[in-house]
Amino acid sequence: MWVAAIAAIVAIYLTLEPPVDDVQTREGGEARTFVAGEDVAEGPSRIGLAVAEDTGSVAHYRGGVRHTGRSPFRGPASAARAWQHEIGARISAQSVLGEDGTIYVGAHDHRFYAISPTGEERWSVPMHQKVWSAAAVVGDTVFVGSDADAFFALDTANGHTRWRIRAEGDADGAPAIYDGHVYFTAGPHLYAVTLDGELQWRFQARGPFLISSPAIDSDGTIYVGSIDDHVYAVAPDGRQRWEYRSGGNISSSPVIGDDGLIYFGSDDEYVHALDRDGHRVWRTHLDGFIRAPVALGRNGDVIAAVYGPRPRVVSMSASDGELRWYFPVNVTESPEIGVASGPLVDRDGNLYFGAHDDFLYAISGEGALRWIHRFGEDIDSAPILAEDGTLIVGCDDGFLYAIVEDQGRSDAGAGADAGAEGEAAAEVEPHSEPASEPEPEPATEPAAGSEPASAAEPGAD
Repeated sequence: MWVAAIAAIVAIYLTLEPPVDDVQTREGGEARTFVAGEDVAEGPSRIGLAVAEDTGSVAHYRGGVRHTGRSPFRGPASAARAWQHEIGARISAQSVLGEDGTIYVGAHDHRFYAISPTGEERWSVPMHQKVWSAAAVVGDTVFVGSDADAFFALDTANGHTRWRIRAEGDADGAPAIYDGHVYFTAGPHLYAVTLDGELQWRFQARGPFLISSPAIDSDGTIYVGSIDDHVYAVAPDGRQRWEYRSGGNISSSPVIGDDGLIYFGSDDEYVHALDRDGHRVWRTHLDGFIRAPVALGRNGDVIAAVYGPRPRVVSMSASDGELRWYFPVNVTESPEIGVASGPLVDRDGNLYFGAHDDFLYAISGEGALRWIHRFGEDIDSAPILAEDGTLIVGCDDGFLYAIVEDQGRSDAGAGADAGAEGEAAAEVEPHSEPASEPEPEPATEPAAGSEPASAAEPGAD
C-alpha cells in the first residue's frame, strides 16, 4: 500500500510545473477577436509581392515562416545510428535546434525535452497533456503548445516557464515567429502575441484548427488551414483578407512557393495552389489524404506526402501541378496509413522522410532510392538536419534518433537491418507516369465585391 501511495505522489509531482516566481498566465480570451467572414480587410491585389528569403532555419518548423522544408545542409549518403535517446512515448512533433545544437522536442508523455547534440537529456518539463506541436526557438526562449489548452514560453537553460497563455482548445500547430510576434493556433483561434507574451489579437475561424502551422508572407499576411475545410489569409492586424474552401479537412500547413503561390494539401485528396488573392491556380488529385506540409524541391517543384490507398511521395510542377514522378511506399491500402512525415530537402535536393512502414527513406530529387533505415514503429515526425549532416527524427517507438553517414560504406543502403532493407528496396522504384490527372485550369474570378471562397467551393472548376 505504501508503495502505491509513493508512486501516486511521484506521478502527481511529475505533472506539476516546476516552481517559478515570474510565471505569468494570460487568458487568451482577453485578446481582441476578429471573426471569419465578418471582419474583412479590403485592399488591392497582392499578386506580384516579393517573396521572402528562404532561411532554412533549424530553430523553426519546416525551416522558417515559408515552410519550404529546405535545409541549407547536406544529408548523409548512407545511414548509421549515431545515438538514440529513449523518451518512452510517441514522438510525432518535428524537433528544432537551439544555437548551441540543443534539440528541443515534445512527446506524448505530456513532457517537453531538451536533448544535447550527443543524445543526453539536459532537462524535461511537464506540459500537462500530449505535445503534437513542433517548437520554435528565439534567443534564450523556446515556444511550444500542448493539448492542455495552453501555449508556453520556456527558458532554454532550464525549461522554466516565462509566460503561458490559456487558450480555448489544443495548441497543436507549430508556432511561427515574425517581426517580433509569435503566431500560433489553438481550438478555432489564431493568436498573435509579442515575444514577451502580450496578447495582440486573435482570429476566430469557422471551425477548429488542428496541426496546421501559420505560414507568413513578406507583407506579414498569415496563411493557415483548418479542419473546417478552409485556408484563411489573415492581415497583420488580425482581420481576414480572404478564405478558400477545399473539399475536406486541412491539416497540412500552407507553404509559400518561390513564385509566391500558396500550396497546401487536404483530406479532399488534392494539392491546391492559390495566388495571393485566394484564387485557385491549379489543383492535382493524388488519391489519398495529404496531411503533412508539402516541401519545395531545389527546382521549385511541389513535393507531397500521400496516405493510402496509394501511399507515396509525389513531385509536381509548381506552375501547373503536372505530376513529375512518384515514389511508392510499402504499406497497406488503408486511407489512414501512408506518409505523414513532411519531406525534408537537403542542399543537394535529396529528400528524407519517414513512413508508416517503420522506415526512414532517403531518395534523390528525381525520386530514386538512395537508402532506407528501419526503426521500431511508424515515423510521423518530420526529420531535420544539423549543420554537421546529422539527421534528427522522432519515432512512435518512443526514441529520438540521430542518423549519420555510415563511415564503413559510401554507397546507398546502409541501415539497421540489411536484409529487410534489401527486400523493401526492391519494391520501391520511382515512377514517372502520372498517378492522376492534374487540373491546371485557373479558378473563376470572383464577382466584384465577393470573397474568393465563392469561386473555390469544392468541385468548382
